[in-house]
Amino acid sequence: SATQRVWDSREKQEDGSGSTIFSLPPIVDPLEAERQVESLRKFNIEEVGSSAWMQQHEKLEKLNLQAHQSAMTQSDEYILESILTFNKLEVLIHDLLIIEAWKEFLYPLMSDRLAGRNSMRAYFIFYHEATVVNLLECFMYHKHVCEAGGEKILELVDYCARKLSRLNGGYDFRSLDSVANSFSGATADSAKEYASALESRTPIEELTQHFTEIEFRVCISACSVARFLCEHADVVPLSVLSRITDAHDLLMLFVPLIENPPWSRRLDNGTWQKLVDFKWQDTAPIDLLKVTKLEGQPWIGLYHMMAKQVFRERYHINSFRKGQILRVRKFLSEVLLDQLPFLVDIQRYMDELAITEVAEPHTLKDGAFLFQQVPILREGILKNRDWNKIADEQMEKVFTMTDQTDMDLRRIAELYADDDVGNVLDPVVGEGGVDDDLEEIGHQLRKS
Repeated sequence: SATQRVWDSREKQEDGSGSTIFSLPPIVDPLEAERQVESLRKFNIEEVGSSAWMQQHEKLEKLNLQAHQSAMTQSDEYILESILTFNKLEVLIHDLLIIEAWKEFLYPLMSDRLAGRNSMRAYFIFYHEATVVNLLECFMYHKHVCEAGGEKILELVDYCARKLSRLNGGYDFRSLDSVANSFSGATADSAKEYASALESRTPIEELTQHFTEIEFRVCISACSVARFLCEHADVVPLSVLSRITDAHDLLMLFVPLIENPPWSRRLDNGTWQKLVDFKWQDTAPIDLLKVTKLEGQPWIGLYHMMAKQVFRERYHINSFRKGQILRVRKFLSEVLLDQLPFLVDIQRYMDELAITEVAEPHTLKDGAFLFQQVPILREGILKNRDWNKIADEQMEKVFTMTDQTDMDLRRIAELYADDDVGNVLDPVVGEGGVDDDLEEIGHQLRKS
């Protein structure tokens, strides 16, 4: 059975490596996973935050953690197979787009009314987007998932392009821990000042901080998904390929992430930090040239878009694109090439490109037509909406309780209190940041 194969694989890995991660029991067993995956459904944007929606969020959180546990233990990835068997990939992409639209159009209209009264429920709505994109990040590693997505992957390309644009200029993510940055010393006085600054935050400031932190994590996961889409571009439909190269030009979105990476920063006291496992870590000057996982993603995406035959056949290099690509030539040092040796070919190509005159594309003749596929899911979510009316209805029908009387939150808090979940959550979300917020929220709910 599937369950027996999971346990056999876990025992073999434990004998070989001695790592404790392989002795973890499954968070969701294969039979229960099939039932939960089969029950997943699409929600309307008016239902976001309702009790039924919160129940599905809890299911997806368990499925996400189990999918990562299966990947880490190299055991049967039965969550992935169940998603493909029951054709639920479209449901996940629709769920992602629903939360994105809710945050963009409804949250600004309700933020003042939610802060303090329904802050924790709003937090889990924000966090749901991170859960779904993290699950898709785990799935998109496999080429057959991209192939199974078909035309619906087009919606995911659009989503990733919007998040990469936000990473490049939408938010100043480096100032996320601005309070900690101001009191970055290790003295007792600075710790007291830091605690006092946190306590003095208003409910809306605290909710905004959570919103930005989760948005940063979502954008980072979207960068990984975009890299996987470029890597598996040879199995996606032509419309998706056209979206990557022509409509959004993902290569031009990768270049600023290499030139001005949002996952590196310098504090006011001169200390350099890099984001590792969603946690800012001090980095010694001698280690600044060591490539982290996040720093490698745009380089890998750039490599696939410049080296893959499917892109070379249709991606025209004009003078603008040539100038943008050559902006990252100065970063191809020996230290980088030692860590990412596949970039040697890209370095040679850039050297040749620098001395090559590129031809501009020919203008289209009169009467020529250009067709572009419409993102059906997003159009269906946004078309003919009265956002003010929907926001008022949600406050009347969905957000009728307070955080202290919210039974859905208490049930979800028990999920994060589970020791087995905590063992998987640490390597998935990182030791800090969002994970700390979840533990703190769970602690508050169990106390109330």
